[in-house]
Amino acid sequence: MDNKRFVLLCQHFYPEMVSTGMHMTELAERLAELGWQITVYCARPSWGAEAEPADQILHYKDIEIIRVNTLGDQKKSLLSRALFALSFLWSVGLLLWRQRQQFPAVVVTTNPPFLGLVSWLFSKLFHLPYLLIVYDIYPEIAVNLGVLSPRSPITKIWRQVTHLIFRNAAVLVVIGRDMERIVRQKIPPYLHHRITRIPNWSDEKRVRPIPKHQNGFRHQQGINNVFVVQYAGRMGRTHNLEPIIEAARDLCTEKILFQFVGDGAKKQTLQQLVAQHNLTNVQFLAYQPMECLSEMLSAADLALVCLDEAFTGLSVPSKSYGIMASGTPILGFVQPDSEIGQMITEEACGLVLPNPTAEQISQTLRSLIHNTTTLEAMSAAGHQAFLNKYTLTHAAAAYDTALTRMVAGLSPTFEVEALS
Repeated sequence: MDNKRFVLLCQHFYPEMVSTGMHMTELAERLAELGWQITVYCARPSWGAEAEPADQILHYKDIEIIRVNTLGDQKKSLLSRALFALSFLWSVGLLLWRQRQQFPAVVVTTNPPFLGLVSWLFSKLFHLPYLLIVYDIYPEIAVNLGVLSPRSPITKIWRQVTHLIFRNAAVLVVIGRDMERIVRQKIPPYLHHRITRIPNWSDEKRVRPIPKHQNGFRHQQGINNVFVVQYAGRMGRTHNLEPIIEAARDLCTEKILFQFVGDGAKKQTLQQLVAQHNLTNVQFLAYQPMECLSEMLSAADLALVCLDEAFTGLSVPSKSYGIMASGTPILGFVQPDSEIGQMITEEACGLVLPNPTAEQISQTLRSLIHNTTTLEAMSAAGHQAFLNKYTLTHAAAAYDTALTRMVAGLSPTFEVEALS
């Protein structure tokens, strides 16, 4: 059996290019180019235009994609989402049981949160090592959202399950320094050598800067003569977006357009606020096709990245890397000691406004709108930092090394071998 082979367990995958679906598809594509044979177990698409009937087995760029059957709906009630998650977990586990002898390793993400239980079980029963990519840390996110009480039995059980999955991973990939600090607290010190930090990325072949005068997206949207402040991606409950609408009220006489591209739990709330205040300087668009990603991101004069303070380290706004790839300055509503907050400061590619008020946002935008020298410097610095550190090529090389060492039974970090 060829050891350069693994099965990837993730809920979203091509053609569902949103959230982790885009990152996992891009990573799998590039690892396949590096010689890895990859089979993906995922759910049927359920977001956007891609939510159409799809073949259960699909071959895409030398990747085998197998979509498992599920019950419930991840976009409806809590009960329906729970049923979806449980049925997905069961279907993935059953399929892996049938095909377990085909794979020397498993790669799994933390989306959905309990998916790692399948990998843990197979690691115990069949010594099948797994690499866990930590995108979100639960149950802390659910507790901070107010969905669960910190002392409830469900929270305690969930926390123990998370610890179990983390402790038994052969490799724990974290995507930020703030996240690494939290993960280190969840496993014993003698297992810290299993942690490796690999930042998320953008595909340098797909996203690049496009000058404003050549930007078809700006022409299509009729936004050539305004300063565009853009938020693109999921508008989730962890994203502190409401102050933007208040700032839009304050800046309604300026030539500024606030553009929201995407979907999520907060989108309707934001739209209601816009309608309530009768704002004409706010625009909402659906997710855009991947082929126009460069133009869409480059259309902005300033891009927003945000994460509520309560979720620092529990998640990392990875849209930042696509923004840098497009050469767009970042305005980060993040904590200074968060991964993205540190990166913005270190690379001088934008400004950090932790917990901003509408007044602070308005003042910052007024100071930037006519300061083209500063914006151009941020743009150039961000794009250069992206090319140096945050391309898909950099990430794929790091995953290639981690996976190669894992299937060979080695630690993901070299220095630990001297201690063993």
